[in-house]
Amino acid sequence: MDALLSFDRWLFYWLNTQLYSPVLDPLMILATRISDKGIFWFIVAFVLLWQRRRLGLRPGVTLLVGIGIGGVLENIFKPLISRPRPPLVEDTVRQLVELPISHSFPSGHAVSSFVSMYVLYRLFPRTLWWALPCALIMSYSRIYVGVHYPLDVVAGALIGIMAGMITMRLPIRKLAYRIVPHIPIVRRFIILPTPDNIPSVPLRHPKVVQREEEKRTN
Repeated sequence: MDALLSFDRWLFYWLNTQLYSPVLDPLMILATRISDKGIFWFIVAFVLLWQRRRLGLRPGVTLLVGIGIGGVLENIFKPLISRPRPPLVEDTVRQLVELPISHSFPSGHAVSSFVSMYVLYRLFPRTLWWALPCALIMSYSRIYVGVHYPLDVVAGALIGIMAGMITMRLPIRKLAYRIVPHIPIVRRFIILPTPDNIPSVPLRHPKVVQREEEKRTN
């Protein structure tokens, strides 16, 4: 374990103080800020909910549930490991953003980014071409700006993928139609069906249904 932590510290110093460019500084600061508290991925989830007539409720709700599960796991490990952040124990750290008050291990940015990437990939495989680079850049930015060790980020990514696997095994459609009506900010923009029976298929636009019926008759 000591050897692993020593390598982790050496790798942090190399990435943070040697492998950098002033040109990248504003880009990495932007990447770390838009992914703070999972903001970027929450926006993606609400875009999916906005498209509920075409996609149904499942994608947006699944992503929100995944981010929530990832957050729970993150907050279990942080106080359990209680690892201090690099600027508190290391010298000559390039710290480009304010230091969070929470512990360092694991990286919350990596957790939310990789759980979102995994869920999006499972729901829409073609999203991997942009979701994976976003997750990697947002996670790596935490090392670049000096607030996480590489091991924090790797652990966060693994926890995120684990949270995504857990999420994809849940009966999300049933949860969506039972939970969403009780969330005011979501209920304001989403009209749910009123029958007691939960639909077994996603909500679709009437024109889509009409085109499918025409294909069957032809």
